[in-house]
Amino acid sequence: MCGELIEDRGTQITFSALGQEAPLEVKQGWDVTGEKREVIIKLLRPRLPNYDIKIGGKTSIDVTRKGIDKAFGVKKIQEILNIPLNKMLFIGDSLFQGGNDYSVKELCVDCVEVRNPEHTKKIISELIKE
Repeated sequence: MCGELIEDRGTQITFSALGQEAPLEVKQGWDVTGEKREVIIKLLRPRLPNYDIKIGGKTSIDVTRKGIDKAFGVKKIQEILNIPLNKMLFIGDSLFQGGNDYSVKELCVDCVEVRNPEHTKKIISELIKE
């Protein structure tokens, strides 16, 4: 095990199958299609009917209260900062249907899909230069 398997992140509980601190190259090869995590999610859904359970990252599963997802957070940012959704940019690695970032994509916010933290840093660096 490389780090915590189950983590309380305040707004969600995250299960990291290989541990939060597993090497990225190991994480990238573990569940490329998401099939392993889908099996776990199917087992959890009947046991946690009041929660949303979604794939997150390369090896993780996120459990949140229903309706408390990344779209909820983006709408809060919109409300507090008075920024229209069409002026926002969201960067995430799980923008596919069933991924924990997909709810933001459904808001029609511009999204950039990234592969890993280094890719995220590169995208942000390029945006700051503009």
